Amino acid sequence: MIPINLDPIIAAITAIARPTAPLLKNKLERDETVIKLLKKFNLDPEHPHPDFTSIYQYALVEYGIGKPKPILELFRQKEIQQAFRQAFDRNNPSILLQQGEAFLDGYALGDEIRELGIEPKREFAAFATVFNAGKS
Repeated sequence: MIPINLDPIIAAITAIARPTAPLLKNKLERDETVIKLLKKFNLDPEHPHPDFTSIYQYALVEYGIGKPKPILELFRQKEIQQAFRQAFDRNNPSILLQQGEAFLDGYALGDEIRELGIEPKREFAAFATVFNAGKS
């Protein structure tokens, strides 16, 4: 598997998340912001590449707008990306849920996420929804 370098995308999400958060209330404005960001990073929102890596990057941008940094950091983790890939390849979401929970239980990032009141299972499902929309 080719490693995914998401650092530039995460930097972009972080840079625009704070000032654009109020705009996210209006879905049309949000869509416009996401489309501009995707185009800026050469991730064409109208014709994304059909490979896993491209769809994952696209989903991370789409999902990540306005999200707290710890949850974005979670989806950047190699272990989470691999678990998501396995779940995707095997059409078995329980792989992501099990491995994701195990990851969160083993690292301080899991404590940070839970301290923020974020429900990891809900975030895994939300990310999967965005990912699945990107592959259609």
